[in-house]
Formats: sequence, structure tokens, C-alpha cells
Amino acid sequence: EGTPPLPTVGARAAAHGQAMRHPRLVLPASIICLRAATATLLLVLLMPGLGAAALTAAASGVAAAAAAVAPAAAAASPLVSTPVGVARGAAESMPVHTMLPRRLAAVNAAVLTSLELVLSSLTVERRAPIFWQYSEIKYSLTVPSEAVAAALVATVGPGYEDEVEMYFHLPEDGTSQKLATGVTSSFVDVPTEEATKLVLEVKTEKGARATNYTIAVLRSTITSSYQFVIPDPAESVPPASTLTGLMVYNTFGAPARMNPFFFVPQRSQYIATFDFGIDWCWIVASKNDPDAAMGLRVNGQDWTALESGIGSSLLPVSNHGWLLLEVRVSSPSAMSTGSAPLVYQVVVAHQVICHERCRSCFGPTESQCLRCRAPLVLFEGKCELTGCPPDAYYEWQSYQCRRCHGSCAQCRGPGSRACSLCPALAFLAPTAWEDAEGPCVMMCPVGTFAHPPSRRCLRPPSVVVKTFYVRLVFREPYECARQNSRLQESIINTTAFVLGLSLSDVRPFSASSNNKRFQITIEVVSPFLPKADVDRVSIDSWFGAYEVPMDLVTTHTWDELHPPMPAFPDEPLLPMWALGLIASGGTTVLVLIPLYLFYFRRLANTKKRYRARVGVDPVFLHEVVDESPAWIIRRFTAKAQGARNQLDRMD
Repeated sequence: EGTPPLPTVGARAAAHGQAMRHPRLVLPASIICLRAATATLLLVLLMPGLGAAALTAAASGVAAAAAAVAPAAAAASPLVSTPVGVARGAAESMPVHTMLPRRLAAVNAAVLTSLELVLSSLTVERRAPIFWQYSEIKYSLTVPSEAVAAALVATVGPGYEDEVEMYFHLPEDGTSQKLATGVTSSFVDVPTEEATKLVLEVKTEKGARATNYTIAVLRSTITSSYQFVIPDPAESVPPASTLTGLMVYNTFGAPARMNPFFFVPQRSQYIATFDFGIDWCWIVASKNDPDAAMGLRVNGQDWTALESGIGSSLLPVSNHGWLLLEVRVSSPSAMSTGSAPLVYQVVVAHQVICHERCRSCFGPTESQCLRCRAPLVLFEGKCELTGCPPDAYYEWQSYQCRRCHGSCAQCRGPGSRACSLCPALAFLAPTAWEDAEGPCVMMCPVGTFAHPPSRRCLRPPSVVVKTFYVRLVFREPYECARQNSRLQESIINTTAFVLGLSLSDVRPFSASSNNKRFQITIEVVSPFLPKADVDRVSIDSWFGAYEVPMDLVTTHTWDELHPPMPAFPDEPLLPMWALGLIASGGTTVLVLIPLYLFYFRRLANTKKRYRARVGVDPVFLHEVVDESPAWIIRRFTAKAQGARNQLDRMD
């Protein structure tokens, strides 16, 4: 009689599911059925005369035990956690008969592409992915003791940006915050006593559907490198608050490998490991004080009752992280003296036998290292190099090599602006010419040119930039190449690559047909590359660079492709308008003035009445004009009028 030290198989199966919620109703029934079946079998062995009736009773007893076990098979904790807080739904690895259909979320589509928990350990931040599913509304995570703060960051999937709204709620203090996709929320403290609950509200269809996803985050007292808290809290509690036994088993009843190997009541922190392939486990504990009450908490979820010496329900063991089991012992006698309940913590994980190059790891392969043995350095989970590769940099915070940004060939830090060397067709464009870091660009900024030896964008020297041209003749038919824009772009890019220039220094000038072959002329403008250097490039370098065969390459100066205009004739001493002005002036002086003086003016005088001028004797006028014969006067007048012939006839 009394409580058995280890649970029977039937008790462990019955404890799965409903046992955690109604331990006193389910467990005794299953134990009674199993004990009845065992007693019947013993009677068969001791009293063979019972015959078929006894075997029938034994079979009915076993069937009754199975009937008591089967209804209690339900899923336990739906989540697991990892050293970096990775959580996933356990339903995907649960047995088929334990999976129950659920429809708890109003959101009915995978509107989020990622949900991550950002962990801060004061010196470095790490991201822990959460395997989010729109039908799972509760998640629980256990983080190492160095992760003192946590925040959420969610990314909305393509096509849902305009119809999804996200809000971050903290139920403990009632604060709320609207979240944008890919933006980290505010950090909150993560305690070790109770789990911090973070609520992510996701609204779809303009608020018509909304679901709250709760993430319970609990900080363990064990570090990510499996270091324990010193001094142990169990060392200062009375014996009544301790346990007499604590063990974790797999589904086959085999105990886990415990660290420390032996259970010590005054030690409250343990690590239990299983071999890979073990997906389920259960825990059993026995109390020291018969009046004490025990509770079990999985990954910071709610406390549930745990019977002394009776196994818990089946719990999923993650292949990539932790399963944190906490057993709380509340002794009335110890609490009456002011002692707080003692909590035992057991981290359950798969046994990790590190590779010989790894100092610490999260898996057995060579690509699952967390730290390396000297003098090796960690790069992408492997310990193979003694220094970072050219396209990586050393991160002092995490003591490992990180790959450079995708736009860099070499770098000195994270991000696209920490490049120190650029790949082909890209050039370093630092803010100041003396800077060793900067972004890599395909086209140099305005006012700068690509410098082939240094692969940097530099300001040109104070010299005249001479433009020249490179003419290429390919075997590709002209009509085909003229309509192939991709081929033309490839030729421009390849030419810039061969010359070591940026795409801003070369541009297409003309395309024509050369005996039905495609001929393209490319303009090159660079103060750092003279035409003579291009002439020294061998034909093999040109031929091997292009994707289509090339027959001829020539270089030309500006004057060769832009012939000078024909010379203008020598201009006369005076322009035509000046000569015309002079001619008109001479004509006026030589013709019009004499004509006016000797003809028009005398003609006008004959029509005027004669008036004696001042100084003329009037006697002369009287004797000559007034007393002259009439015929003399008429003759004089006629002569003046050119009528001499008429006067002769009158005579």
C-alpha cells in the first residue's frame, strides 16, 4: 500500500490530458482497474483451477484499464521553447489520436510571414522566431537567464499590407502600442517568477476580424550555456519545502540523463537530456512533507496540480530548444515560518554531443556550433577557419564572424554602408574621400567618376576630360540584336566591366549594321582612363568577356567620329550692306545733287516773279525791262522756253 515510487504504464497514460485538470478523478480509477487486472492474473497463476473464467476476468480487467486510459489521451502543452526562445506548435508532432480540431481564431489566413521575439541581454540583441499559426492563439516561451527584456516584431505578408492592423498590448500595466510591419515594439522586462504575457492583436478586413495572440515569456534561472544560479535557492529552505525525488522519463519509461547525475533536495536546478528521436516525456516527483501541495508549470503556463509519485501528462520535447518544467512545493509547516514555496526547474532537451571543433553547440553536427575551440572562429555555425573569410567581418559582441551585406565584397561591419570593397560593376562611394567605408553603387554620384585602380568614386582632377569611343562588331545579326534589349544592356555592362568603369561612365552612342552584323559604338567619359590604356587591352580579353562572339574592336577619338565642319570662305573687307550704302551715297552725290542744282532749281526760278535784289539800280530795270521792245522781250522768253522755232514763224 502507499504511494508507489514510480507510476505504472497505465497511470502515465491516464495522466496524459485530463489528468492534469482532474487528477483525483481520473488517476485513482485507472490505478484501481490496473490493480484489479494484476490481482486477477496472480490468481490465475496461484489457482490454475479457475480456468477460463479467471482468464476472462483478467481480460475484462485489462480492457477496463484500457477504457479508463483511452478517454484521457489529450494534448498537453501545445508549445515548446528553446534557449533563444523559439516556440512552435506541438500539434504537428502529436499522435493522431491526440489531435483535436480547434477553431479559436477569427483570423482565417496566414497574414503574417514571420513573428519574432527580440531578446535583449544588455549588451546584445538576439531574435527568436516564433512558429506562428493563425489558428493557434496561445504561445509560451522560456528564455535564458541573460535575456532580461523582450519585444515583439511582426512582418505582414505580401498582399495584406493595406488590410492588416497590428496592436501590441501589455495586460500587466494596460499599455497598448500600434505596430507597423517589421518594426520592433517597446521592450518589457522578463521576470523569473511569473511569465510576462505579451498580446499581439491582429485585425483583418478593416477591423471586421480580430484575434489576440498571447505569448507567455518566462526567464529561466539557467543560462544558455547551462550555467546555474549560485547560491541555489534550495539551500536556504527548510526540509519540508523540498522533494525527496525528481526524475524525467521518456515514453518508453527510460529515465533521462540528468545533470547533476544524482538528485539532491538542496539543489533546485537540473538539466535532463534525451537522445534524438525521443519526442515525448513526463516528469514524476515525490514530496518530503506529506501535507505539502505540489504544482507543475510548463514553459511559464498556468500551474496545475501534481500528485506525489504520479507521472505527469506527456509533454513534447523540441528538437531545437528547451522544455522548461517547474515543480513547486508548498509546505504549510514551512510557510508558517515565513518560508516561500520552493520551485525546482528542469530544462529538458535532446542530448547534444558537440563536434570535436565546437566548444558549445546546439546539435551534434559540425554546423551547429555556438562557440569554437581556439584558435578557430565561428562562422555560420561552423568552426573551420582561424579568421573571417573575405566577405565577412568579426562581431565582438557575439564572438563570431558575420557575413557582409549582399552589396559588399568586403566590409568592416554590418549594413550596406560599411563596405570596404565592392564586387564587379560596383564602386565604393564614401561620404568623404578619406573614408575607408561606404556604400557600393553601380553608378557613381554626380560630380564623381569611377577610379579603376582603387574601385572608388573620386572627384576628377583639374584636367580636361577627353571623350573617346569603343566600337564593337559582333557576329550577331543586326536585325536580331537591334530588337534584343537584354543583349544590348549586357554589352554595355560587360564593356564597363572590362574597362573597370561604372555604368555612369559608359553609355551607348550608336548602333548600326556592318555587313549585316551588329555594330555598336559606346561612348566612354572618364578622367582616369585614357584611350591609350584601352588600346592595350588584348582581343582575347574582349572576346572572352561577351556572351556573343565578337569579330572586331576599335577605339576612336572624338574628332574621328565628329569630323570638323567645312571651312567658311574668306569674308570681304566690307560687308555687302556697307558696299550698298557706299554706292547709294556716291550715286546721290554724283547724280542727284547736280540735277537738283542745275535743273530743278532753275526751272523753279523761271516760274517766280522777278524781284529786284537789294543793291540793283531800279533805273536799269526801267530802261532795260520796261522800255525794251516787245519782240525782244518775247524772244527772250521764247528762248528760255525753247520755242525758237515758233518765234521764227511769228517773225
